[in-house]
Amino acid sequence: MKAAGSSAWRRGFTMVESMISLAVSVFLLAGLLNVYILCNRLWHVTSLDISTVREGNHCLEQMIYGVGTGMGLRGAYWVTNMGTSTNWQLRSSNYYEQIDYQYYPTRRTVVFSNATRSLVIGTNIVSSQVTVSNGVTIVLTLQQSDGPFPDGNVMSTYVRLRAPKTQ
Repeated sequence: MKAAGSSAWRRGFTMVESMISLAVSVFLLAGLLNVYILCNRLWHVTSLDISTVREGNHCLEQMIYGVGTGMGLRGAYWVTNMGTSTNWQLRSSNYYEQIDYQYYPTRRTVVFSNATRSLVIGTNIVSSQVTVSNGVTIVLTLQQSDGPFPDGNVMSTYVRLRAPKTQ
């Protein structure tokens, strides 16, 4: 039989060594958890930012180039703002059809309409302004939120009319 102080009894870690390794592991896991939380927040904010930019680009693109086979503001020979600069309704014509784009502030949408259909082309638009002269200036302010993560973007464009004839 071996004595308690011999080397055969000292095969494992001591209590102090185990507690030190446990403390180091806890600090590493806490640091990794903080990095994970930070990356998750950045992903949500970036995702919202991409979503608002995509929504604004889609709305402006359909106003400028048209919906379906119809021509948008780029092909219009006249454009009239039937409302005010912040509660606007653009009416345009391109010799073939009359097209309306209208901003509804209470619904936060922009709607395209012609003789055959009406279609929502922009959502989450909290404010918008339009100015008509020899061209059309459109400013959209978009906002979205995903829980505690809000995001907003302001997008604008200027469409010069090819054959300006404002009414």
